[in-house]
Amino acid sequence: SDEVNYALTTYYVKSIDRLGLLGKLEEDGSFGVHTHTVDARLVSRDLLDSIVEIYFLEKNLALSSIQGLRMLDIGAGYGRLASRAARVFDNLTEYVCTDAVPESTYISDYYLQHRGVQCKTNVVPLDEIEVYLKRNAVHVAVNIHSFSECSIEAIRWWLDLLASNRVPYLMIVPNAVEHGGERLELNNGQDFSNLVKECGYELMVRSPKFMDPVVQRYGISPTWHYLFKLSV
Repeated sequence: SDEVNYALTTYYVKSIDRLGLLGKLEEDGSFGVHTHTVDARLVSRDLLDSIVEIYFLEKNLALSSIQGLRMLDIGAGYGRLASRAARVFDNLTEYVCTDAVPESTYISDYYLQHRGVQCKTNVVPLDEIEVYLKRNAVHVAVNIHSFSECSIEAIRWWLDLLASNRVPYLMIVPNAVEHGGERLELNNGQDFSNLVKECGYELMVRSPKFMDPVVQRYGISPTWHYLFKLSV
């Protein structure tokens, strides 16, 4: 059941939560987010996913040790990861959100101000992102569940833009993954793994969202996490 999936995922996150993020990043159920109460705390998929993604990046890139950290979120939605990263990383200079959907751009700007993290976050409209990247060095870009919904042409545009501006690291989280995480796919099943390589990004790390195989099978929205490094 839905409630059991949330409980399993919450206890998994608790088991890896060496930094105590479950306590630091509280969920209040605002903005209509779907929640459950587990272990006397309110949790949502957005909260649990954000914590798992932050730990993946910290483990593989040691983000907390990068001075003047700047991150770019492609297809940032309403800004759920941005608001949490701003609270976790004291060294974060700027977390930039951008999205091809104008409504998402507006909502993320409102949401991040509502959360009080506007001093560490920035919402850049899509038609201004090229100029922004020319003027600002970004350490890592993330794309979470967005490329799966894009066209191949749109993905190539983004990858070329990142590579031309020397963004060194790229994290991609596709929607539900088949084939044991061996390939990146659009929602229609089309493989875009080779496209990432063609644009200059080599795979560094590929790992299941949940390292426990039982949780990977029954947890909330299991997928795989991919981390790429610019090689050219």
